[in-house]
Amino acid sequence: MQAFQNLLNRFNNKDKDFITTLYEKGGEMFRDSAPGKLVKDAVTSDFTKTQRNKLLNKFGVPEHHQQFAKYLTGGTIGNKDITSLPDNVRKDVVRAHYTGTDKDPYHSSFGAYPDRRETISSPKYKEMMEAAKKEAELTGDESSYDAIVHGDGAMIPNPKYNPESTLLSTYMTPDRTSYTLGHVQFKPEEDGGFRMTDKYDVDSNVSMGSAPYKPLRGTKADLQEGGQLASRLYDISKFFGLTGDMKYNVKFDPSEF
Repeated sequence: MQAFQNLLNRFNNKDKDFITTLYEKGGEMFRDSAPGKLVKDAVTSDFTKTQRNKLLNKFGVPEHHQQFAKYLTGGTIGNKDITSLPDNVRKDVVRAHYTGTDKDPYHSSFGAYPDRRETISSPKYKEMMEAAKKEAELTGDESSYDAIVHGDGAMIPNPKYNPESTLLSTYMTPDRTSYTLGHVQFKPEEDGGFRMTDKYDVDSNVSMGSAPYKPLRGTKADLQEGGQLASRLYDISKFFGLTGDMKYNVKFDPSEF
C-alpha cells in the first residue's frame, strides 16, 4: 500500500494535470532505461539519418515536411550546421529581404523586417475592432471603426523598434520556406552578400503567448499549421527523447541580390 502511495505522490503535481505528469515522468523513466537508450541510439545514429535523408529525397517530400521529420529523428547528420538551402528556398529568402522595397514585385505595404517598423498593430486589435463595431451599430457613427480597420487607429509604437534590425520574417513566402524558417537573422557582410542564421526548434506555448501545452491532447502553438497530427508526432518524439535542434548558417553571395 505504501509503495502504491509513493508512486501516486511521484506523479502528483498540483501545477500539472495527471496526464501531463504521467507523460513527462513516464518519458523520463523510459529515456533513462536501457531500452530507451537503445531506441535513441538506433534512431539518431548517423547511419539511420543518412538512410532517412535518402528516403525523404527519393519520395520528393516537401522541404518543410523534410525538416520537421529530421527534427523529430535527431536533427542533422553529425549534428552539423545546415550551410546550404534548395534554390527555391534561397530565392524566397531574397524575395522576403526585398519585401516593401522598389524591388518587391508584389509592392507590399510593409517590409519583412518587423523590428524596423516604427508602429505595429495593438495586441488588443480584435477587442478594439469589436468595441468600435458595436459603437457603430448603436450610434450609426462608423468613424472609429473605419479608423481601426482601414486606418491607423489601432497602431501603437513598436517597443522593439530598431532601424538596423537584422530579424527577417519569411512568413509571406510559400510554405516550403515560411514553415521551415519563420524568422531568421539576415546580416549583411562586407562583400555585399548576406549570412542567414537560425535554429530549427519548436518554441514553447508560453513563449508564444499561448496557454501551457498539454501533451497528447493539445496543439503546439509553434506547430499549429500541422494541427493535431504534428503535435502528436512531436509528443512521441519528445517522449522517446529523439528531437534534435538544427542550426542554419547559410552564406548568400552578392550575385543573388
